[in-house]
Amino acid sequence: MKPIVLCFALLLSQATHAARLDRHYYGEWKITAVLDSQESTSLSDDEAGKLVGTRLVIAPDRVRFGKADCMNPSFKVVQRRFYPYFVKQYNFEPKKLPLTDKVREITVTCREPVGINFIYVRDREQLVLYWEGYFLNAVKQTR
Repeated sequence: MKPIVLCFALLLSQATHAARLDRHYYGEWKITAVLDSQESTSLSDDEAGKLVGTRLVIAPDRVRFGKADCMNPSFKVVQRRFYPYFVKQYNFEPKKLPLTDKVREITVTCREPVGINFIYVRDREQLVLYWEGYFLNAVKQTR
């Protein structure tokens, strides 16, 4: 009985750890560039360009990007192999995305879909936000 309980406790602790978002990513970010897009998107290039300057706020109880507001999100953090994953997941050549071979993906799940789904960690000061078929660079803002 004890080995079963120990295995269950170990699995539960790993699952909880995988779902946690590092506090460093909480805060205010600002979109600085449109990096790339899929072939078919729900926005035009002009509309995507207007997102430059938009604030992204990540907090334990909220993710807000422009008018999109996700209350009480859940976060799942996993590591992906950049190139093969993006080719398979997004069906495009991600040559313009400045991400490392092993990239941290933050999946944001909201009760009601608001378009905020995936965030990729570029480094401690920059993120790549996937929004409506576009990949947007975000830079952490200091106060």
